[in-house]
Amino acid sequence: LGFIDRMNAETSVRVTMAHCVGKAVAEAYRQLPAVNCLIRLGRLYQRRDVDIFFPVALDREGEDMSGAVLRNVDRLPLREVAEQLAHEARVVRSDAGGGFGAFRGDGLVGRLVARAVVRIGGLLLYTLNVWHPALGVPKDSFGGAAVTDLSQFGADLAFPPLLPMARLPFVIGICPITDEPVLEGGAWRTRKTLRLAAVFDHRVIDGVYAGRLSQVLRDVFARPDAYFAETR
Repeated sequence: LGFIDRMNAETSVRVTMAHCVGKAVAEAYRQLPAVNCLIRLGRLYQRRDVDIFFPVALDREGEDMSGAVLRNVDRLPLREVAEQLAHEARVVRSDAGGGFGAFRGDGLVGRLVARAVVRIGGLLLYTLNVWHPALGVPKDSFGGAAVTDLSQFGADLAFPPLLPMARLPFVIGICPITDEPVLEGGAWRTRKTLRLAAVFDHRVIDGVYAGRLSQVLRDVFARPDAYFAETR
């Protein structure tokens, strides 16, 4: 939190915990490239880049959602992550309804059409690895992991779902920062604590790699100056 305050005092772009968690996940993927995979035709397919998906609320209530994917987040300084996400969020909100979002699925027929479009799109983009600008969606629209800020919706602890169409092996939710009691030196005091609610596709990330991901995230947040301030 102190690091975020210092960053925001030095730049006009507002850095948030979501940017920090996204950058930390990208660093974990950089150190553990074996988790940066998707399943294609029953086999693990290694991604070349570390791309992170961030959901974007299209309304204040969060009932209408879209999202933006940032490319090569492992090589971006934290300030640029914040700048790019702010830009992409403005683009998404100004062009709400583009890509898969154009198929809202109003009514029974609309829902059936939307479901068919999503399945065909997933088959082409991920199973067959076929992409063309005429499809109207970005190539690899969801990247290799998703980071969603659950605290903005008032959830103390919640686990985000794995989106089947996105083929993501890892989705992480940011829960509210709370004051937790800790015992130090024989005395109780409170400490700011951040809970991250992670969901895995166990076919890609097993318990061993889940533990390694957790260790990297803990190290990143223990030493933010070492990881967030430089281009990796």
